[in-house]
Amino acid sequence: MPTANIVPTYYRVTWNGASPTDYNALLLDQSGGLDNTLPEKYNRLIKLAGTDGAVSVTQNHSIRINDVEVVFTANPSNLSDVITAINALTTEHKVIAFAYDTNYLGLQNAWGREGEPIWIAAGVGTALTDLGLTAGVSDTWPSVFGSASPTRPAAGEDIKFNGVTVTFGAGDVGTIAAVCAKINTQTPQHEIVAAPAGAGIQLTSVTGKPFTLANGVSGVVADLGFSAGNQGGTPLTYTQSLSKERATMRWDAVVFELGWLISPVFLGEITKTGNIIGTEPVTTLSWTVAYDRPSYLSTEDELTPGVQLTGANCIKRLIARALTQTYVGNQEIYDPTLTTTGNTCVRVNPSQIIQVTAAALDAVADIVTVEANITVTQIANV
Repeated sequence: MPTANIVPTYYRVTWNGASPTDYNALLLDQSGGLDNTLPEKYNRLIKLAGTDGAVSVTQNHSIRINDVEVVFTANPSNLSDVITAINALTTEHKVIAFAYDTNYLGLQNAWGREGEPIWIAAGVGTALTDLGLTAGVSDTWPSVFGSASPTRPAAGEDIKFNGVTVTFGAGDVGTIAAVCAKINTQTPQHEIVAAPAGAGIQLTSVTGKPFTLANGVSGVVADLGFSAGNQGGTPLTYTQSLSKERATMRWDAVVFELGWLISPVFLGEITKTGNIIGTEPVTTLSWTVAYDRPSYLSTEDELTPGVQLTGANCIKRLIARALTQTYVGNQEIYDPTLTTTGNTCVRVNPSQIIQVTAAALDAVADIVTVEANITVTQIANV
């Protein structure tokens, strides 16, 4: 038996669900693509956004995220630099940075950490202010983001939050921050908290429940950047939730295959591109996997008997095998359907156990076609 290496061999893996073959366009039992996040986990993501749309952070200024200091070393750091610096420490602070509404800094839980509080604090210098962030903790869900630069209510106008009327005075409507502050004076009654986000407003339930926005006698919800009606985060529909469940069933199969020959000593550092709110398949799903006995990564090529696939080629084939099989199981499905009840709304049946089929994305005979959507690269100098 090979001796375990002191330093494991690491591989970076990327699944592209849309190219060269667009598996994300498949429907019914083949829908969903590949994803590691359950639909209810998408709904529990903690998110926030800064309010500075022209990010410029002085060199070596910093912020603290979940008590981990992030130092911005570029001179000065623009939005891209800031995102890179924050994401370089994701394994430490468990938060992902992204561009919100193009020009603003967005933060959310790292994948696998959905629902965990995000603590933000000032570090060295003025970075916190330069990013338009406020020190404190974000720890509630679900949340919804309104459109940029809403009209804002006029003085004397009213809007209903879970049936609770909020009337805005002259001092409550001059800025987005003032509007949010007014809404929050009645949070104990309507159980919603408002915060500036980008050039708009973020509304978040403080109880984990969906909520309802309604026009008042003189004010309209649209002035806040939202549509009147029930709000519950994403995914929005049972169909979206079911597709995401299929995606996670395939992920479980991929993880199983990656441990079929030898168990990995590490599997993580997951990143995604494309739709990351749970309403459609992600475009790419990337992760790092490591083995301390990489010589075990050897499997016979079923298309060319007698030929062994090793290393990165072996990993690629293991993943493709998982994606060319059909899985059937009794799954607990999250149902995001909202039902109006009085002045608010509820999820009458938020979870149910049903038999779900996650069909193969392609035929076994086309396993090489599936492999074309998979990139596996050994990480050098690790």
